[in-house]
Amino acid sequence: MSRAFGYLVSVTLIYGATTPAFRNPPRDSFPFSDYPMFSHGRPTPMMDLMHALGVDSEGQQTPLPPMVSAQNREVLQSMKAIIRRVSAGEAEALCAEVAERVASSAEFPNIVKVEIAHSGYDAVAYFEQGPAPKWRRVFARCPVPRQGARDVRSEQPRVR
Repeated sequence: MSRAFGYLVSVTLIYGATTPAFRNPPRDSFPFSDYPMFSHGRPTPMMDLMHALGVDSEGQQTPLPPMVSAQNREVLQSMKAIIRRVSAGEAEALCAEVAERVASSAEFPNIVKVEIAHSGYDAVAYFEQGPAPKWRRVFARCPVPRQGARDVRSEQPRVR
């Protein structure tokens, strides 16, 4: 009797674990799931990202870490905070705050500008061709206020 019970329990568990793979349409339910986020292809490999970029004197752009860009350790929470500020029309103020944090950090001595941008990346091309975005929209651009640094925007070229 106990052997028959063991077979019945085994067959029931195997059936329960494999049936999600044959559901149509697939659905995610507890305790068995067909993991739809992994079992179906994405409609597009594009991913968009709202972020703060540090720009050096040669124009090279570097994504700034979450603690600098939004004073948060979590990447997605940082991005959400940036999205909220840009949506509220506060991109310029956010840019100035991020530039102040960059200026006060010894980690970014070569950063001269900060950009608050919305960028689109092709996830496949990112790894095959390099990390250049497919498109970028800059909402705000501001200088990093360094002590003793000249404001090159206000200088006029000398004509001889």
